[in-house]
Amino acid sequence: MALVIGNSAYQTVSGLPNTTNDARAIAEVLKADGFTSVRITLDMTRAGMIASLNDFQREADTADWAVVYYAGHGLEVSGANYLVPIDAKLGDDRDIQDEAVSVDRILSAVENAKKLRLVMLDACRDNPFLKKMHRSVATRSISRGLAAIEPSDATLIVFAAKDGETAEDGSGGHSPFAASLIKRLQQPTIEINKLFRLVTSDVLKATGNQQRPFVYGSLPGEEDYYFRLR
Repeated sequence: MALVIGNSAYQTVSGLPNTTNDARAIAEVLKADGFTSVRITLDMTRAGMIASLNDFQREADTADWAVVYYAGHGLEVSGANYLVPIDAKLGDDRDIQDEAVSVDRILSAVENAKKLRLVMLDACRDNPFLKKMHRSVATRSISRGLAAIEPSDATLIVFAAKDGETAEDGSGGHSPFAASLIKRLQQPTIEINKLFRLVTSDVLKATGNQQRPFVYGSLPGEEDYYFRLR
């Protein structure tokens, strides 16, 4: 089962031109890879994102694989990571819990899948919310990237850019991270760990070594994981 989210038409900051293109393309590739269900949601408000996660979670609870892909704005506040819906205003750092969606909420939606739990976040783009966000506590950290994360067993979280760094939206139709995923997810017999090593190499090459995707977590060694076998 997969849930694909692309947020582009932000209401209080400039939009992201490629995120909905990225989401549509990733959804099509996952369908072609044989996923039983691929839900795609575009330009989601916070209420819409939560509703989509609730619906997806009920399916994911019975799945062998549960996969979430997100393209859009994300940010880190005091070590916690959040994904930003299109209706967020974020005038104050205290607004984040009410107006954004915690990455922990994404992880809870996939946590009961039997074999693989995978979250891919193309959410490290340079964030315009930071320029206008008031800090209620002067020492509170707010990052334009995402913070490192340590998921539980059989869970992988893939960032488009390493923690604390930013990712490019891309000058073509897709971000560098999404463009590589689209390519690699269509290739047969690439085990998942190698697949993401190849994605890292692709993105480094495409960005002149300026953007390095990063994988957090690990999978059990007893089984290999393939998106496509032939």
